[in-house]
Amino acid sequence: MIHAVVGYGRLARALVPALQAAGEEVVVGRRSPGVGELLPGDATRAADWVWLTVPDDHIAATATTLPWRAGQLALHCSGATSLAALAPAPVAAGFHPLKLLAGDADLAGAYVGIEADDVYRPALQALARALGLVPLALPSPMAAQARAAYHAAANLAASGVLAVLADAQALWAAAGLAPTAALPALAPLSHGALDTALARGLAGAVSGPIARGDVAVLTRHLHALADAGLDADLLLALARRQLVLAEAAGRLDAAQIAALRACLVA
Repeated sequence: MIHAVVGYGRLARALVPALQAAGEEVVVGRRSPGVGELLPGDATRAADWVWLTVPDDHIAATATTLPWRAGQLALHCSGATSLAALAPAPVAAGFHPLKLLAGDADLAGAYVGIEADDVYRPALQALARALGLVPLALPSPMAAQARAAYHAAANLAASGVLAVLADAQALWAAAGLAPTAALPALAPLSHGALDTALARGLAGAVSGPIARGDVAVLTRHLHALADAGLDADLLLALARRQLVLAEAAGRLDAAQIAALRACLVA
């Protein structure tokens, strides 16, 4: 089987070597091909499976320009994009690695959402395992509401964490500590919380004043935000959700829960 990878951004730079390492034959299609590469149309003609790894908003337009033939499978790797974007192709499927590729081009170990019909799903699951990925079956076709929820979950778990760390970094600076030390010092706490959640579940990993029912400390945290000129909305929203987890873990009595809820009124 021959794979054509059309577009050569960060995802393609991870996908192409992974496919090659798994023993797959790969041709790269680019508008300005380098040595050993082809134009997108020529790459498509040469391939059995065609991967469109262009930006999300270019997938549909790119699909209309390619010379599809019967029997070809078109794939995109966008969790947010409907397979309808690949409508010009004979058959379409989605293969969405749940992996940030900004600084790490190794796909191995990540989950990959697979949206495909019964004919192609087994082959795509087998390919995922060959690439060191964990296949995750998505509904096919995936409803727009489900797709939006799935992609929002992935984005919240990725870039959403950065908003939390941004406030943490601002509080760190407000404490008179060197801003450059904030991320190196705080990131291990984030890693530790995630490791604990994987081992014990989300409810079992809650720590800090919410888990202890410590209203006095939580109140001081809110005052620290005000003193630093920060809005308390993010801390309040996060604390309310932590409280739900702490309740689920059975770690608080009724009086502690009531006191925390009163403290967390906006």
